[in-house]
Amino acid sequence: MGTRLITAGIGIAFALIVLILHNTFLLPLAVGVIAVCMLFEFMHVNNLLRYHLSAVCALAYALLLPMLQTGIEARFRSMLTVIAVTGVLYDYVRHKKRMEEKTFFAIAAGMLIIPPAMATAVTLNNTHEQHGLAYLVLALCGAWIADSGAYFIGTLFGRAKLCPEISPKKTVAGFIGALVSNVLFFVIFCGIYLSVMTKKGVAMHVNWFAAILIAMVCAVLGTLGDLAASTLKRQLGIKDYGNAMPGHGGILDRFDSVLLVLPFFTAFVQATSFFEL
Repeated sequence: MGTRLITAGIGIAFALIVLILHNTFLLPLAVGVIAVCMLFEFMHVNNLLRYHLSAVCALAYALLLPMLQTGIEARFRSMLTVIAVTGVLYDYVRHKKRMEEKTFFAIAAGMLIIPPAMATAVTLNNTHEQHGLAYLVLALCGAWIADSGAYFIGTLFGRAKLCPEISPKKTVAGFIGALVSNVLFFVIFCGIYLSVMTKKGVAMHVNWFAAILIAMVCAVLGTLGDLAASTLKRQLGIKDYGNAMPGHGGILDRFDSVLLVLPFFTAFVQATSFFEL
């Protein structure tokens, strides 16, 4: 537990620095580096790094995609995707005798799921000039607060297992704890944010129904993302994707629940008025 808390503290400090400088180049760079680490771990445990061209294309795509989410640079986003996919396809044809179709699809799946999902952090930050940072904080906390709530509530009160074949430590009580923790955090955060913005003279109000709904959906999606990552680990016969974060495993182990939450939150904000003016 001590190691886990120390690692979490270092991660929170890093996250705070990036969030404070969210309107600078640091945010897309940090997101790109994290996406590279996640994809590298995914390719490593699946023995995909031996296909060097595919690995270079996929990892370069992960690094560069977050930098092409907004502004004039966004016009090159589709071109980057085409180049990366073309490189992987060429590698597949070149290694036709030893790269099985399931290997090709594993590379393609990792490349087309992890980087685009993480890149939505930059998109979300730029969704609204005033509220972008608040949206980004809520999205990340929508995954991590639920995970922490599930861990502590499940440890204290968990009896009935949620998915024992996949993740023996996950319990029904933990899942309920994730839902409750998220709702409480979203309500408290939105209440404080509304008060602060009102004092600054910004006319707005919170859509409380949307806040509670999205908090619960984030908890569900975060749990699903975590279970999907755990399923893959079970099939591969490994405990963690890496050891970059002592007490937590790899970067992918820490961000697996974010992979569904970030895209969903971005789509939700783009489709609805969350913080209504």
